[in-house]
Amino acid sequence: MKFQYKALVAALALSAATIPAQAAMTFATSGSSSMILTLLDFNSNMSATFDLGYSYDTFQTMVNDAHKTGVLSADGLTKTMSFDLAGGDYANAWSTFWGTATASTTKWAVYAADGTGSGVGARGIISTYASGANLTNSNQLQTSITNFNGYMTNNNALDNHNSVDNGASVVSSNLSQAYAGRAVAYGSTGRINGQGHVSMKALDSSMTVVQQLTGAAAGSPVAFNVLSGPNGNYSFKMTSTGALEFVVPVPEADSYAMLLAGLGVIGLVARRRKA
Repeated sequence: MKFQYKALVAALALSAATIPAQAAMTFATSGSSSMILTLLDFNSNMSATFDLGYSYDTFQTMVNDAHKTGVLSADGLTKTMSFDLAGGDYANAWSTFWGTATASTTKWAVYAADGTGSGVGARGIISTYASGANLTNSNQLQTSITNFNGYMTNNNALDNHNSVDNGASVVSSNLSQAYAGRAVAYGSTGRINGQGHVSMKALDSSMTVVQQLTGAAAGSPVAFNVLSGPNGNYSFKMTSTGALEFVVPVPEADSYAMLLAGLGVIGLVARRRKA
């Protein structure tokens, strides 16, 4: 499934309270992995992993269903999905991380993947995008998924991942197998498993969301798609105060004016015909 839509995408005015529950994380080597947020501060050797409650598959479904139903948000304009990392089951990991880490040197990224299936586009990675080139073949993508899975698996055994619906973990040593700065995770470059594009960026910034798709054969090409709509690219935004948002651009004010004017004309014509 590609993330490029040609029609107006529906609103995603969802709160963290509506996140689907799933105890512990799932992994791409056995299907659809959990969607996670990673914070990484190289200077203090600190990293934190937050289970966002969506998986590779459910995130796709959520976006696709919103596109099909055309459901608008409460104000008819807002198109965001937000997560409060400083509260709830995330709070302890958030505060522990900042007990040592420094905001000015911390970077963040979002990731989910599916490493199974044999059809065209059956395997893939959804991630934030900062800069750089795409993976070139299926073998690279599958290796990246497999190795990154080790980072996720080791975090899954820590803190509250197995005791709450959507947990979080903190690692304070670069010697830990769960540390996000290891080569199998984001390494020193911010690239997933040291390959492809840079997925990490500083706090208080936004990144577009991309999907890399391929088949099972080692030589299969990798399709690179930006999650976007007619009003621009979709993005994740991460603040230093603990707010993570998935944002769908809304039409400009003049576009809404034209839409309302058009609806008004249609209504007037319908009344005249009825008369």
